[in-house]
Amino acid sequence: MLAALSVGACAPDAWRPDAPYEAFLDRIQTNCLYKRIGRVEINREFIDQEPPDPYFLDLTSRFYNGEIPQSAYVQGLQAAYGAQADSPGVRCILDQMPRRGEGAEPPGLAAPPR
Repeated sequence: MLAALSVGACAPDAWRPDAPYEAFLDRIQTNCLYKRIGRVEINREFIDQEPPDPYFLDLTSRFYNGEIPQSAYVQGLQAAYGAQADSPGVRCILDQMPRRGEGAEPPGLAAPPR
């Protein structure tokens, strides 16, 4: 639980419009449909629910934007949702991250300026 609280401060980019991040969330919603992240299931309302799950959006934004490493992201999902690191939902989310050189890379993967 302490890990969940330590990452819990809200990332400013979790709530502002950001087309690449929104596309990432859309890929999660589409490609990971009905996969479980511990106690929760990724379904059509998972990301777009009212009210939204602020912890998931914040944690995912921090991961997408390179503010936390993948290991901290997975630990946050484990702490908050009782997810296993190798669960289908967690693996699917990680698979939605663009890889270096695939075009629209998240800021955390972009090559540093020279």
